[in-house]
Formats: sequence, structure tokens, C-alpha cells
Amino acid sequence: MDIPLTQPQGLKPGNAIAVVAPAGTVVSRDIFHKGIASLERMGFRARFDDRIFQSYRYLAGCDADRAGELMRAIEDPSVRAIIALRGGYGCARLIPLLDESRVRENCKIFMGFSDITTLHLFLNKCGWITFHGPMAATEALAEISAERERHLVSLWTDPDYRPALRFPQLENWSSGTADGALTGGCLSLVAASLGTSYEIRTEGKILFLEDTGEPPYRIDRMITHLRLAGKLDSAAGLLLGHFPDCDAQGGDYSIGDVLRDVLSGLNIPILANFPAGHIRDNWPLPFGVKARIDADARTLHFLTPAIR
Repeated sequence: MDIPLTQPQGLKPGNAIAVVAPAGTVVSRDIFHKGIASLERMGFRARFDDRIFQSYRYLAGCDADRAGELMRAIEDPSVRAIIALRGGYGCARLIPLLDESRVRENCKIFMGFSDITTLHLFLNKCGWITFHGPMAATEALAEISAERERHLVSLWTDPDYRPALRFPQLENWSSGTADGALTGGCLSLVAASLGTSYEIRTEGKILFLEDTGEPPYRIDRMITHLRLAGKLDSAAGLLLGHFPDCDAQGGDYSIGDVLRDVLSGLNIPILANFPAGHIRDNWPLPFGVKARIDADARTLHFLTPAIR
């Protein structure tokens, strides 16, 4: 059974945002510094330790160091928000090292995407509302548009912010309207959560999915896996993000064709091509907030605020 989620306290100008590296090592320090500049332009103070630049194989340091860094940020009362450095891989290795009871006591703003999906699911299980959105060392933050910046700052600072988002590229793949708490993230990580202590719960929820660099048959396999596990039939609605670099090489079909095929027959509204995921135009989504998708009107409306 889902536990009630806690709205984190909203941010004020000058509040500290901790940058942590729970997954892969930094790829571009130039993009990272531009991302930090974006946070500071929004009026916040970015804090980080040089530990985030450590590299151990494909990880940003050993498991104990990454988990310890995350727990310190969670428990530090002077830190009001946490943002991940980047994705890659590594978050699942931290789960056994995180103290769930201490996490529950220290809800605060947390944002990331990609491999960070694992931490979203874990923190949601701990009662946190979290934010699927740009990370410190991604172009989505380094080159954030004025419109997305206003949206992000409003999510973090305005307890009355409940926008109805509309984008020209949104597509109605299955008509209808549905209300439910937002959940989901990167498809490969959502599928990998099955059978774990933080397995995704979709009952009555709006499930958001996106991914990158996966060939069509893998996208098919993962969605089929979720469907066979009952995760799609129990959802209230489906919100699809972007799937860059997932088209077949030399094929005569698109990843959209594959998605439409494997999702056919679901008796729930499906709204596709939402601008979020592994793209520069990565619009933040608050997981745990109640939302409404209207596939016919092509809108996503937040019904409850993300912060208090």
C-alpha cells in the first residue's frame, strides 16, 4: 500500500542546493559549470564537494562514498534541495546503503532523471515528492530556456503553482481523461525495479515513460514486461516522453510505430511526445503530485502543488 507523500518545503532566494553524484562520473566539466551558473542565476547557491568528480570504472567513486555523500546532503539542515550530477549507472547499488528511516525524516527537494529514476522510486517509497528533471551536468540545465526556467523555479518556490501544460507536439494516442499521481521515469530503470523493494506502483497513477539509445526490440521487451506484470493495466493513464536514438538502424519503421503497437488495446488515455527525458527541452515533472492528462485536449494539468 502506498504511504502518503510529503511535500518538501519550498525554496527561497539564497537557499543552498547540494549537487551529488550517485551514479556515473562527470563527462563535461564545461557543461557542469554552465549548469551551476544556471542554478545561481535562478537565485540559489550551488554547493558541491570535489568528491563528485571522482571516477571508479563507470561510477563517480565507490558505492560507500556516493551513498555517504547523498545521506549527508539529505540530513544537512542547511541544504534545502538536492540535484544529481548526471545519470549513467550506479543508483541501484546505493539502495542497501541508504537508511530508509533517516531518509523519511528529512524530505526535501530532489531532482534528476535517467538512472536517477531508481532514487525517485526509492524516495517516493520513503514518502517524498520528487522532481524528474535536468541534472547539473546536462545541457538541459546548462542551456535551460527562459520558459522552462520559470516553470522550474515556480515548481520549487510557489505552493500555488498548478499549471496546465500544452505543447504543439503532443499527440493523442488513446482518448480520454485520467487523474492520478505522477510516477515513472526512464523505461529501462522502471522495468528493472520489478521484484525489488522499491518496485514501481502504478495502481491508479499517471505513468510517465521515456528512454534513450535502446533499439526497438528492447523497448518492446521492456514495455511488454511491464504489461505482463500488470503495471500498465493498473495505471490510470500513460504519459510518454521522448525516445531519442531508439529508431531501428535502416528499418522501415519508427520507435513510435513500435510503441503504438505494444501499447495497443490499453483502455486508458495515452498522451505522447511530452517534452521530457533525454533531450535538451527537458521539462521538470513532480512525481507524487496529483495530475490530470486529457488526451483529447492534449494537456497535462497539475492538480496539487509540489511544495509547501
